[in-house]
Amino acid sequence: MTTGTVGYLAFLLLAIYLFLRYVMGYVMPFVIGVALALLLEPVVKFFTQRFRLKRAAAAALTVLGLIAILALILSWGITRIAAELTDLYRGLPDYYMDFNAVLSEVLRIAGDISSQIPEPLARVAQEQWNRIYSLLSVIVTGAGGVFWGVPGFAVTAIFTLLSTYFAMRDRAAIGAFVRSVVPGGAFRSLKSIERDILGGIVGFIRAQALLVTLTMIANVIGLTLLGSRYAVALGLLLSLLDILPIVGPGLFYLPWIIYHLVWGEAGFAVGLLFLYGLVSAFRQVAQTHLVGRELGLHPLVTLISIYAGFRLFGTPGLIYGPLTALLIRGMWASGLIPHEGGAER
Repeated sequence: MTTGTVGYLAFLLLAIYLFLRYVMGYVMPFVIGVALALLLEPVVKFFTQRFRLKRAAAAALTVLGLIAILALILSWGITRIAAELTDLYRGLPDYYMDFNAVLSEVLRIAGDISSQIPEPLARVAQEQWNRIYSLLSVIVTGAGGVFWGVPGFAVTAIFTLLSTYFAMRDRAAIGAFVRSVVPGGAFRSLKSIERDILGGIVGFIRAQALLVTLTMIANVIGLTLLGSRYAVALGLLLSLLDILPIVGPGLFYLPWIIYHLVWGEAGFAVGLLFLYGLVSAFRQVAQTHLVGRELGLHPLVTLISIYAGFRLFGTPGLIYGPLTALLIRGMWASGLIPHEGGAER
């Protein structure tokens, strides 16, 4: 690898970082819209060729179909969760009494222990308790912030759907404009990269959807076998929490396990602990394998890109990292990144 190649890669990585850090938040709806338009292009072609529809009508029908599918899934999930939450609401008085009894017992034990340990250890324990309290406060505040974020999410969704429609409707005009301003060789390279990125996005979405689905099924089956009354709602919640790094489903599992241990239901607690460990181990192993396979990246490259993306950008970096690796691989293979033995431009 020559010095020029290293410098080019460093400049490219810096440009990608600056774009993702400072620009992506402002253009996110349009980026997602263009990506959706590329993903849904086969559907638009099907409508135009099979039913002889104009492209504008086919694009509108595709977007309406997407909205209908999302609404159907959302309504089913809300209906199912609402039914289980209604059942949970009926049992809240009993759960409240149990919680108070457990809390009183925990405080009594903590008081007995704190009176017998040296002051330095007691101070350390108090500091850890304060950190836990701060974490819980942040979680509660964040949960309230979800409701305040609904209007912003709705606006983003509207702009995303509009961008998807216009990108699908005017695909030919957009392609002609890009062809007119980009040299022929570079345009062919861009088309090659577009195919790689499009395939990578499809593969990444497929891998993540498969992981969420499998973890949800595993959680629902496991909780059903353990006799939980809210297996479906909790399984869905745990699968969504599983997307979050570091925190993950442990945010729900660990307090639940402790509750049943303190309340004397050791069998159920051990079952929850086993299920948590099994699902977590499966998720960690399957994520690297599936994402790497779907994107065509080596598992080590996938692992590095996921970790680096998370460290740089937080949760969105779990997506940014692998897609950046895929972009660089496509630019390398097409010759846009100059290197010995690269494609001629």
